[in-house]
Amino acid sequence: MEFSTKTVIATRNLLVSEIKQQLMEGATMDACEVEQSLRQVFQEIGCETLSQVWEMQDEIAHDREVNCPRAEDRRNEKHKVRRISRRSAQVTSVFGEVNYVRGYYHCETCQQRWHALDEETGLKPGQATPKLGELLAFAGVLVPFEKAQEVIARYLMLHISANTIRSETQAMGAKQQVQEERWLEQSQDLEYLQKRWREIQEKPQQVYGSIDGVFVPLKEEWMEAKIVSWYRAGKSYGREEAHAIDVHSYVSLDKAATFGKLMWAAGVEHDADLAEEVVFVCDGAAWIWNLVETYYPNAVQIVDWYHACEYLAAVGKALYPHDDDQAKNWFEQHKEILWEGETDLLINRCQLIKGHPTAGEAARKAITYFTNNQKRLDYALFRQQGFFIGSGTVESSCKQVVTMRLKAPGARWTQRGALATAKARTVWLNGNWDHLAALPLAA
Repeated sequence: MEFSTKTVIATRNLLVSEIKQQLMEGATMDACEVEQSLRQVFQEIGCETLSQVWEMQDEIAHDREVNCPRAEDRRNEKHKVRRISRRSAQVTSVFGEVNYVRGYYHCETCQQRWHALDEETGLKPGQATPKLGELLAFAGVLVPFEKAQEVIARYLMLHISANTIRSETQAMGAKQQVQEERWLEQSQDLEYLQKRWREIQEKPQQVYGSIDGVFVPLKEEWMEAKIVSWYRAGKSYGREEAHAIDVHSYVSLDKAATFGKLMWAAGVEHDADLAEEVVFVCDGAAWIWNLVETYYPNAVQIVDWYHACEYLAAVGKALYPHDDDQAKNWFEQHKEILWEGETDLLINRCQLIKGHPTAGEAARKAITYFTNNQKRLDYALFRQQGFFIGSGTVESSCKQVVTMRLKAPGARWTQRGALATAKARTVWLNGNWDHLAALPLAA
């Protein structure tokens, strides 16, 4: 809805006239005082206006009779239900506490009782309005709930409890969960997948996926959050080199097998199942590559370059524990071998020192890592084909989703709370906030 220019001008003129009168009477006002006073008066106007609008809306839309939304008679028509009383309620809006009165209805056929206005508008007595709930959730995904209290107080001049902010934030996460459950169901429907293949004409040429894990502090233990990021390679204004674009990340606290279903479902949502080429860039964890082999057996598999280099750096430091220059020289020499994809030579070099008194253990770990991931380490070929060889995209997602929000000093989460908050944060990071906020509250 929009207000007419005439209404805006009339309201402005009334306020200006009163301020002018105070100035003529000798009042002094600095800029901060004027702004604050206007904020307060608009809060009062907002609360009173909402109260009257909702009561008027209830009277006009419902009058004394409404259709029962739950019961139908034999002619397949809705029952007419009379209002039995009018009851007051209070909600917290972006302007403050709002009191309003609305009709209360009782259907004798299905024995249901309800307030028609509340159901149609999404108002919940004793709670935040949908718009305020969205703002509280937004604050809750950015900073710890206790800090969000201060943010809300300073920006909206409202005193909201940390528990209310937590509830609204996790409700947004619940919406994301509902959406993902729908994706899971669709992604397991062969008919749905085949229909997509037939009807979607513009199939992507290439889609990237990256998977990683990061630990979350729960009340009783630490649990690994698993994250998958789907993205494309592209260029943006002002940058010449290709980089990850259209990044969307999804989080789970489930075991690998269950997480794999979410990985697949989110991939379908981003057309990975239709792509001519799917490329996974991840670290060398066995559970990650097992999932890739299961769901995308034809995907190009690349071990993150920096993770592979860490194994070589460890060998160099173990060989020359007291000589940083020697350790660095050894690392740089063998990093060049890795860069050219000569993994056989690299493994042989490590074989020669696996019996070394200080470097043996690091060499054996490197041998195992390079042997298990040999087909994923052909960096010369990958560079030639223009593939990304770093998994920084998903590592950034791990940092933004978990580290920056769930690992605040002293934080200890319930599993449910951690997951809901993390999912709500992905909604914001994925740029899906406005769409999901407009949906009804998840059950």
